[in-house]
Amino acid sequence: MDLSRAKTVLIFTFLCLNIILLYQIWASEAGGSPVLFGEEEKASQLEAALQQANLFLNIDLPRGGMRVAHLEVTPWQPDPAEAIHMFWNALAEGEDAAARQQRILEIIKNDNKDPHSFLFGGYELILPGDGPLILRGAFAGLPTEQLRTAAEGFIEQIPFLNDFVYDYKISGDNVTALYYRQAFAGFPLYAGYLQFRHIGAGTKSSYVDVYIYRLSPLGFAEQEREVIPPATALWRFLETYRGENGHAAAIVEFSLGYYSEEYAAQLWEIAPVWRIRLDNGEVYFINAFTGYREG
Repeated sequence: MDLSRAKTVLIFTFLCLNIILLYQIWASEAGGSPVLFGEEEKASQLEAALQQANLFLNIDLPRGGMRVAHLEVTPWQPDPAEAIHMFWNALAEGEDAAARQQRILEIIKNDNKDPHSFLFGGYELILPGDGPLILRGAFAGLPTEQLRTAAEGFIEQIPFLNDFVYDYKISGDNVTALYYRQAFAGFPLYAGYLQFRHIGAGTKSSYVDVYIYRLSPLGFAEQEREVIPPATALWRFLETYRGENGHAAAIVEFSLGYYSEEYAAQLWEIAPVWRIRLDNGEVYFINAFTGYREG
């Protein structure tokens, strides 16, 4: 074999090797089978850590290697008269909306001894300064099996709730709670939430309290960064997870979105997070840039 042909074969061999290694790295980051040297051992250690925490991973981890940026948001400031008008119309269909509007103006002007609480039509609207808007006493006597239908119909009639999508449900101790989350640009915005809490579920005296915390997204920051791999986020979660009285639980969701605590601020940035939700109702957030637990 001459020297030129030997160089060609050698270059081709190294090229093939590089392609194989790149594929292995991609497959590892994508959450596929552990193919790099030592990855099988890491997977075994992760499985052992899950068992020690009394947790079961009932889903496949999502694909890694994504690049995202911080999300800039401002707080949503509802107008009391507008909110009452929309809620009242949605909850009391068939009544004279024009007459009700005049009554709303009187409520806002005269009946608000507490500037954060308004009573109307048997309902109460609470507007705290830095927390969720609360609507109390909705859907009195509603059967539990009709809660989802009633909630969906309510959302359809309230324009500022149209960017909320159904998330999950939790039931227990005569309370059934439906959770909705805000969405923006294809990402879950976990910091914005809508909750329907059915109190006294299954009884004739039941009612629903509605909690709304909404943000006004301005857009993403310019600088994008790669998020930590899902397996790394799971490791960081297991470092701080303590469980509940040793009871076993299953991880039923592992997803990327945006979350922050509620702030009394005019503008702030929200970091991406890996949300980990368990079948017992517990929800955890791991910062997808730093790996630290949020909230």
